[in-house]
Amino acid sequence: MAHQVQVSRLPAAAAEGVVLTNWVDVIKVRQQLAGPAARNLAATGWQIVRREGPLALGQGITPAVARGVLYGGLRIGLYTPMKSLLGAEGKDSGIAAKVAAGMLSGALAAGISNPTDLVKTHMQKGGGSAGGPFTVMARVVRSEGVRGLWVGTTPSMARAALLTASQCATYDELKLFFVRQLGWEDNLQTHFAVSGLAGLVTTTVTAPVDMIKTNLFVNRQLYTTPAQCLQHILREQGVRGFFRGWGAMWARQGPMTTCIFVINEWLRGSMGLATL
Repeated sequence: MAHQVQVSRLPAAAAEGVVLTNWVDVIKVRQQLAGPAARNLAATGWQIVRREGPLALGQGITPAVARGVLYGGLRIGLYTPMKSLLGAEGKDSGIAAKVAAGMLSGALAAGISNPTDLVKTHMQKGGGSAGGPFTVMARVVRSEGVRGLWVGTTPSMARAALLTASQCATYDELKLFFVRQLGWEDNLQTHFAVSGLAGLVTTTVTAPVDMIKTNLFVNRQLYTTPAQCLQHILREQGVRGFFRGWGAMWARQGPMTTCIFVINEWLRGSMGLATL
């Protein structure tokens, strides 16, 4: 029962993080789509505000929140049950089972919530012609059918699998290391430090597939498969192209990771659940 209460509160935490960081997500999408012409986070943000006004940084907020509630709640909420299923909850369990649990929960959550991610990205790409979420959804369905809402599911699920695995498993392992090897206390300071490091790892691991996902969502005229997208980016931008928008990703993923795990730890502690 306690676990059910904990899981039920996770979507609220995810939605909170989305609202606070949506502006960074808009900048990230613009950087990823700009290719070699992309500017840094501050310059891109100022360019958006100057040309489209401050409200442009709120583009896609409605589907972003919907995705945050659905995707964020599912991937984090399913991680603990998946660990139990794979026998990764014991003190001596290895990182491999935790990674597998994270990948399964993340991929499942991404597959279910792909339409919200696709609509969000279309709205954030700019250009003034996107329209509202239902307008975007209707346009996609008219053009490609209902299946079009699941375009880019493969890189989306791959990103989610890598994100959840790297985020959750890294947090778990680093926390154990800090507390048991370095002698840190299992308190708020440790949770902040460990979640910050987990955010760095997560951003770096997921950057390449996030780049492919964004381009596949909105550049259907250039390629129709993840492999084509990968080859195009590599040919036109080189390996560095896969990390386009890394700074914006970290600026969003870092606080999001900290918010998720600090709140999660507080919830577990307030309900008397074990935190290690």
